[in-house]
Amino acid sequence: MKKLNLIFAILALTTCVRTFAQNEKCLAFSNHIIKDAQGKIQKEAVDYNDAYFIKAEVPSTYNIEIIKTICDTNAISKKVSFNWRLNSDRNQEKEYLIYGKKVLITFYPQDGFLYFEFPKE
Repeated sequence: MKKLNLIFAILALTTCVRTFAQNEKCLAFSNHIIKDAQGKIQKEAVDYNDAYFIKAEVPSTYNIEIIKTICDTNAISKKVSFNWRLNSDRNQEKEYLIYGKKVLITFYPQDGFLYFEFPKE
């Protein structure tokens, strides 16, 4: 019985570590883009959908083409769920797969913000 409990504990710990590592990779990916876009993080939190999000201000001179180039250059080896498209608010967004997790990036040109969203766990 002790061996079985030990196996379950190791399995649970391995799953937690793997999830944490995936979140760290999503954060690192997002932070690289923010740095390359000369952005400043305005807010980091968990939203009502239990998703982690980062809101970063970028220079007002940056247009969608510059943002696309920065994001796509950072994600050169990453998988893409869909290409850049207009969302329901008429802002450009794209979803990348970072080690199995979806990272949604939305650019709000009127406000000069990049918004990153990915699952907390």
